[in-house]
Amino acid sequence: MKRDPLAWAALAAALAVTASAEYALARAAGFGEWTAAALPAALDIYAVRALRARRDIAAAVAAMIATNAAAHLVTAGLLPVDWPLVVAVSAIAPLVLWRVHRLAERVEATPEQPLVPLVNTVRPAAVPLVDEGADTPGKETGAPDVTVTTDQPVAEHRAAGITAGDLR
Repeated sequence: MKRDPLAWAALAAALAVTASAEYALARAAGFGEWTAAALPAALDIYAVRALRARRDIAAAVAAMIATNAAAHLVTAGLLPVDWPLVVAVSAIAPLVLWRVHRLAERVEATPEQPLVPLVNTVRPAAVPLVDEGADTPGKETGAPDVTVTTDQPVAEHRAAGITAGDLR
């Protein structure tokens, strides 16, 4: 989408069209004039962040669809402004904050250091390459014991602040 003016134009138009309904819903739920304006801004920022991260896009679009549908149902008198709707509208900003924060935390892989997906966060125990009880040639020479572990990818991910949830 970087150099696609039609994609950016569609994004701008869609955000402008949905903003008025999102604002109206926030006002109907009891938000003040200025704080109601932050609801469409929050949803728009979430949508743009999701598009840029190429993740969470369906959730961002679903949030915008649900908000717009609720706004139009309220305007048509088909959805009462009752406590469940007020709670749902009030939950939008904290949920957007959480999702935008998670999308911003993603550590990108570089060609020199690609991300290695974690299967789980449990470290397996070290497994010796040789049976310690066996008579091995290295024991007479004083060579160090060698063990194989899978700690390296886990340690690198932890150092980078990556969790298993980030790699899904």
